[in-house]
Amino acid sequence: MGRSDIRRQLEEHYLDFFSVAIAMLRDEQDARDAVQESLTRTMMKLRVKDPCAFCMRTLKHQCLDMLHHRKRMISIEEDMLTVDPEREELIRMVRRVKEELSEMARTVLELHDEDGYTMSEVAGMLQVSPSTIKRILYDARYEIRKKLENEI
Repeated sequence: MGRSDIRRQLEEHYLDFFSVAIAMLRDEQDARDAVQESLTRTMMKLRVKDPCAFCMRTLKHQCLDMLHHRKRMISIEEDMLTVDPEREELIRMVRRVKEELSEMARTVLELHDEDGYTMSEVAGMLQVSPSTIKRILYDARYEIRKKLENEI
């Protein structure tokens, strides 16, 4: 099956994919994003036996990841509402120290630690190897820890 055949087959089932995403996410824009991501991933895997089944599985995982990320963000927002003065000061210090890092290190930290992407996903976004992302994270966290230890 060629790329155009797969594309045509996926286009025929777009409403099915969208319906599942809406049912899971309850948000139209998030549903569109999830469907787009799963379609893109499916088109990158041209050798799957059943592209629609693969896309549906990918879509369900994408929706679950988005729901997990939402739950995590709500938890973080709730935590931020109950910040004590000492913790608030520590957060300011970390932000300041983080600004001293290279742009790549800041980006990797934000994508992985704050946005919740996996190392592999970050590597794909930045077009570097996962081992490079792992090293950048380690180095950035080490640098932040050392600078904070010197200040405290």
